[in-house]
Amino acid sequence: MKEFKTAKGESISKKEIINLIKNFILEKPEYNYKLFIGTDSETRGNLVEFISVIVIHRVGYGARYFWKKIISKNNLDIYSRLWQEAILSLNLSQKIFKFLIGEQLKFDFEVHLDLGTNGKSRSVIKELINLIKSYGFEVKIKPQSYAASKIADHLL
Repeated sequence: MKEFKTAKGESISKKEIINLIKNFILEKPEYNYKLFIGTDSETRGNLVEFISVIVIHRVGYGARYFWKKIISKNNLDIYSRLWQEAILSLNLSQKIFKFLIGEQLKFDFEVHLDLGTNGKSRSVIKELINLIKSYGFEVKIKPQSYAASKIADHLL
């Protein structure tokens, strides 16, 4: 099942994403690479739309991204939405990292949370950062969390 989309909107499977990331890195292994996963959400009436993105960045030389949309029929408050964003990113990170780590590729890996020290999200920052770190992943928040706060946000 092809639940993800490319930047151009074409359907793609997780397996195809893994192969594209692998080939992107192996094409020019002398460069530095960063892999980011992040999620953002928006309420639309009684629904909440979540967008999760996977970004492979050839530092200084471009990037590719893939995304998927999840719609929740539960109208969640802001704190529940932030927790759900983190859980979606964490689950996706575990799956993608599991596949890529076996390929012995060289890349840095980060989970990007759409949280900032200003506004309503500041009350859950510590808990969500600790959640992600407890799984061994590096965490970035605004303004460094552009996978969630820029790319996913733009796709909403």
